[in-house]
Amino acid sequence: MSYDYEEAGRRMESKIAHIKAKQALPGELVNLIEDVARMQLSARQQASVSLSEDLACASGEDVIRGVPLVARDAFPHDREQARNLLDQVFGLIGRGDMPMQKGAALLAEALQKNELVPDELFDAYFSENTTFFEKWSQVTPEAPQLTRFLAAAALGPSIEVAAELLAERLPEVTTWHNGSCPICGSLPLISSLRQREGFRHMTCSFCRHEFRVRRIACPVCGEDDQKKLTFFTVEQEPGFRVDVCQTCKAYIKTIDFRALDRVPLPVLDDLDSLVLDYVAMDQGYRRGTLSAWGF
Repeated sequence: MSYDYEEAGRRMESKIAHIKAKQALPGELVNLIEDVARMQLSARQQASVSLSEDLACASGEDVIRGVPLVARDAFPHDREQARNLLDQVFGLIGRGDMPMQKGAALLAEALQKNELVPDELFDAYFSENTTFFEKWSQVTPEAPQLTRFLAAAALGPSIEVAAELLAERLPEVTTWHNGSCPICGSLPLISSLRQREGFRHMTCSFCRHEFRVRRIACPVCGEDDQKKLTFFTVEQEPGFRVDVCQTCKAYIKTIDFRALDRVPLPVLDDLDSLVLDYVAMDQGYRRGTLSAWGF
């Protein structure tokens, strides 16, 4: 089924309006995310991505066993578009008055001096080069995840298009045993319960592919002993819960809008439910991935 850009745009605008109305996050931050989300949606329509004949893909049997279909560092994408979007994101940040604005100015200067090279930034993002990002976080201490945010914002549209194409090469599986993404192997960003039965779906933190998994299992360590898996809710955040694992102390937020007149939009729902991250961390749990926006 083809991606419905008009419907995606309507849902995005509705979700951002909801987040703004709550006034739980700084207005400047929400405005920036709104601008970036609009930019990405538009860029997604223009991304030039194709799957080459020599693209190394795991066999269906291996994917079922937990091997990702494609390695992250070989993931198809539109690099030319990403370079252009990187410049646009710098411009969007420059319009605001936030701690990251100073950091963005420092990184922009590093780009001009060729100290920060776009291709090296993108390669580091694909290969999950933590050393690279830790180095640049020291340059922007007030916004330590800014460099990663820039890479994700610029590459995101074409990565999502590639994931949509790659999904057609997945074996036919109703419910995946592992919590990691069958396409790229990354951990999930957030989960959601759907349909009357409450089928559990994960949204990949990297390629945004959505896939159904076992409902009773930790997506990080695989623990499936129900006695070691629990969840909690916060009254101020209806429609969300936090699933926690006592074995690995990881948590993942879960969207459950089945009883509410709301449509899930995982990337923005992750932002909308940011307070739950603070509650979970205060209780000693850790998140398996950064948020969709690098927080």
